[in-house]
Amino acid sequence: MEVHINELTPKLFLELYSSVGWEPPTIGQVETALQHTIANFTVYDGDKPVGMVRLLGDCGMSFYIKDFAVIPSYRSKGAGSLLIHALEKYIKILFRPVVR
Repeated sequence: MEVHINELTPKLFLELYSSVGWEPPTIGQVETALQHTIANFTVYDGDKPVGMVRLLGDCGMSFYIKDFAVIPSYRSKGAGSLLIHALEKYIKILFRPVVR
């Protein structure tokens, strides 16, 4: 499995969101949400998308994990851990504090 950054489309978002039993938002809501997301992460098993997570925040002190979803057949197989590790690495590399 491998994680892709900032490749989540509204259509794929809705597929993964619905796969975990959540009531899906509208396509317009998803488009707006993705435009205002710091980064999004999608985990693939080969060419099959199996999970996603979005990163929200102020890019300084606070970051929030949102819409963390892994399709049921891939739970407990490491997909979620890969997403969280990629998200943490992204924050540490791009938003590390400047020491003065």
